[in-house]
Amino acid sequence: MSNFETGAERTAQGANADISFTGISKPLAKKNKAKSKVTISNIQPKLISLFSGGGGLDLGLEAAGFETIFATDIDAHSCITLQRGKEAAAAKHLPFLRSAVVRQADILQLSPAEIMREAGVKQGEVELLAGGPPCQAFSIFGRRKGVNDPRGLLYHEYLRLLAEIQPQAFIFENVFGLLTIHNGETFRELCERLESPGEGIRYELSVFRLNAADYGVPQSRDRVFIIGNREGKKLNAIPPICSADAGGEACCPPRRTVTDAFRGLPPLGEKLQNHTSRDHSERIIERYTNLKHGERDSKTRINKLDPKRPSYTIIVGSDKGGGKGHVHPFEPREVSPRESARIQTFPDWWAFSGTSRHPIRQVGNAVPPVMAAMIGREIMKQFFGGEKRSLKTILSLLGQEHLFKENIDAL
Repeated sequence: MSNFETGAERTAQGANADISFTGISKPLAKKNKAKSKVTISNIQPKLISLFSGGGGLDLGLEAAGFETIFATDIDAHSCITLQRGKEAAAAKHLPFLRSAVVRQADILQLSPAEIMREAGVKQGEVELLAGGPPCQAFSIFGRRKGVNDPRGLLYHEYLRLLAEIQPQAFIFENVFGLLTIHNGETFRELCERLESPGEGIRYELSVFRLNAADYGVPQSRDRVFIIGNREGKKLNAIPPICSADAGGEACCPPRRTVTDAFRGLPPLGEKLQNHTSRDHSERIIERYTNLKHGERDSKTRINKLDPKRPSYTIIVGSDKGGGKGHVHPFEPREVSPRESARIQTFPDWWAFSGTSRHPIRQVGNAVPPVMAAMIGREIMKQFFGGEKRSLKTILSLLGQEHLFKENIDAL
């Protein structure tokens, strides 16, 4: 097995730390201070999206300049969300999913030939394959069953499709628990397979453990991204755009907060879809009222959000339900799915299908679009020679201008 280069890691505490895999350690990459252009390039590498869910990864990668041509998920509500989102984007003259075939399917039954036929490409023609197989099996919230959970074996399906579609590059996203399950053996095996998914096929891997809070997302969310390239290229760095330091660094504004996330949001129940909350008993309302910011409720095991800090990680819940938002910082209730979507940096117009647990599961399972865009713009520039879109352009496309009031021209 070769040495896998690691990228920038910023933990929830903001510590600069190396990442080590089987004794291999690489330091943090230095920040890239180069300014980005505001204009949008005509280069649009094609993207096939697997395990697409509520569309967070697709939205972010398309905001960075990629073009989704095929998106699939087994969940009917997720596919309805994608299709309706495609139609809503078209009505707003936005580029999201405009070229995408949305296909509801069990990936175990989906052949590479079907995908390529519906996407209109041949083997080796698509630039990027992206997706994150269901992560609950590797997550501390899913009790870390790993490959002993059927969901933990779905990465084999990703490998099967990767070997046949043979994109120029790929993104494999998952929870950071993947690094240590079974003492890291599952992760090492996965990297070996991703590096050589089929006979005569080889990808150069770059591994990044990233906290979404360092990439403009008002939420502490620790994830692993394995990025492969068939031309032997390494992704040198994914520079953070926010600082954990209270005052912020010279070139980085401070991390975004819950206050930033909720700025300009209408009152509960008004104007926006998915903007309703659960009805609580008087007993729960009293408990939530008495919680201090940052304190956890002993019964529901969710935290009261601190308006001056990033949110805690959005909780998905189990297969039996239970997906919850955290406790609102100023009202004695759980946040609405729309407020959770704000924390995840979804556009307000992106509506999630289903009732009760369905929207929050789509929101909670997603890669935050702004984070995906920060990763996507580095892949665009370093792998494909395209334009590295400015943060201002990306926020405008995703409807996230409320997040930053500082001057972000250099980002």
